Amino acid sequence: MKKIIPLCLLILCGQLNSKAQIVGIDSNGLKLIRITHTDQIVKNESDKFQRFIGAVIIEHDGITMTCDSAFLYLEQNYVEAFSNVNILKANGTNAHSNYIKYTGNNNTAFMQGGVSIIDGGNTLNTEELTYNIKTKIGKYYKGGTLQTEGTTVSSVNGNYNGYSQQTYFKDSVVVTNEKYTILSKELTYNIKSKLVKLLDESTIISENSTIYTKTGTYDSKTSQANFTSRTTVESDDQIIIGNTMTYNDKTGMGKAKGDVYIIDTKNETKLTSNEAEYNKLTGYGKATGNVRIENEGGKSILTSRSTEYNKKTGYAIAKGDVVFIDTVQRTQLRSGVVEFNEFSKFMMATVKPKLITVTDDDSLYMRADTMLSMRIKDQGNVKKIALPQSKKNTPTLYSYNLLYADSTAKGPEGEEEPKLVIANHTVKLYADSMQAVCDSLSYSQQDSIFRLYKSPVMWSKKQQSNADTIIIHTQNNKLSELNLINNGLLVSETGYDTYYDQVAGTYINAYFVQNEINYVHVDQNAESIYYAKDDAEAYIGTNRAESAEMNVYFKNKEVDHIVFVTEPKGDFYPIDKLNDGIKFLDSFKLYTDLKPKSKEEILND
Repeated sequence: MKKIIPLCLLILCGQLNSKAQIVGIDSNGLKLIRITHTDQIVKNESDKFQRFIGAVIIEHDGITMTCDSAFLYLEQNYVEAFSNVNILKANGTNAHSNYIKYTGNNNTAFMQGGVSIIDGGNTLNTEELTYNIKTKIGKYYKGGTLQTEGTTVSSVNGNYNGYSQQTYFKDSVVVTNEKYTILSKELTYNIKSKLVKLLDESTIISENSTIYTKTGTYDSKTSQANFTSRTTVESDDQIIIGNTMTYNDKTGMGKAKGDVYIIDTKNETKLTSNEAEYNKLTGYGKATGNVRIENEGGKSILTSRSTEYNKKTGYAIAKGDVVFIDTVQRTQLRSGVVEFNEFSKFMMATVKPKLITVTDDDSLYMRADTMLSMRIKDQGNVKKIALPQSKKNTPTLYSYNLLYADSTAKGPEGEEEPKLVIANHTVKLYADSMQAVCDSLSYSQQDSIFRLYKSPVMWSKKQQSNADTIIIHTQNNKLSELNLINNGLLVSETGYDTYYDQVAGTYINAYFVQNEINYVHVDQNAESIYYAKDDAEAYIGTNRAESAEMNVYFKNKEVDHIVFVTEPKGDFYPIDKLNDGIKFLDSFKLYTDLKPKSKEEILND
């Protein structure tokens, strides 16, 4: 027996060297692992395994494995391969490592040390891997890297599926290629479709932006990203935040929904809304739902239901409950629609616009059908233009050229230029100290002067003023001077019905102190009716006079005395001799029914 056993081993060794086949299928129908070549078989005291050394070739179920040495466990149908282990599958998959434990019953290889799986264009490198040769599914837990067609993915834990090309990575995940880098806690990556699915906190870094999110997908083929958790997109001059977001780095188009927050770092602008979309290539943006835009650290604030904006053309339009607040000028514009050009600083408000000028003691409220605001230097350049008609035989719509000005209209950085405000049609003003109506109006921030045109009427305390044109001067938000030009009439209440002090003339200039009328100068065709009192302050009659020029002096808001400068004519009429022909000048008319009664009337109109 001692001679027979070594002889058998020599015979077996010779058979392996000559590639003799050891083929078998066990009683359960499982394919058995076979050794087709080895340089040496080492005697083993145990019957549990066989040891093979040198140029070992192992074959099983369509795979070929080579190594420097191996242990074959026949009963359990698995093999341990050591040093320079290589696996080659008929379909071209290669595997390399320092050590492999391969189980034939389930085609699973446990690999350690310099593990590399080469599957077509994919290469997986790790230090420890469990890999199923048949299903091409591999898992690692101690760090690994996948390289595929210009993309590299590394992580602490990972799953690889060679058939579906679906991969899973967790803990310290890094995805890199020439277009972007992704840092993530957990994600999946489909090698075939190039779709990344983010499952936890992630950062996507590209040439144009950095994205912070938690869940969503990114398609590197189309550059389309869809994020389903609160996401932040940062670019060189902009930050966009939203509860959900879609973004395409190739087309430049992005949409955000839910508590949207956009910061323009270059122009110091902040926007919040329910939804927003923006195209970085075209410059077009739109925000809807509770829109709020704050500019330059709160210098101006705009709120609306929706706002559209084009960064390249500078044109913007806000719709629905628009409120524009200028905190520097302390003004507030409310309107249904506001159009604006960032370059020319031209603004047009339509659909019941109202302008509020806030002061500490007497705020001014104004309404009109249309309001315009422009730089004073541009007033000679503004032109009314017809808009293209979408349908034939429809009324022509008009706008203004400065709404569509280009970047050449932009003024020097940081320069605050005085504005001109123009209000057209059905204009009304209300303040505690003054009220007015007219067809059109202009107001200059440069000189604080209101100019009222077409049937203007103004009321101040107990006075009514009207003329073809009225010019109102203010200082420190108080009435300082009033110019009535052509057909001027100044009417003052006396406290008695039908008794009114009246001054008429071609030109009337009235001067005020602390919003109280103090002195009036009438030039050309001056007429007056002035009610005289006795020492007991009882009216005794009226003085009716004419003069080429006159001065009227007031005291306690009533006419105190009149000085006729040139060519005076006048008569005194006792109180009991008065009739309507004597009591009223020919131009006398009260416009009390037109007078705004309160700020609420302006705001609710």
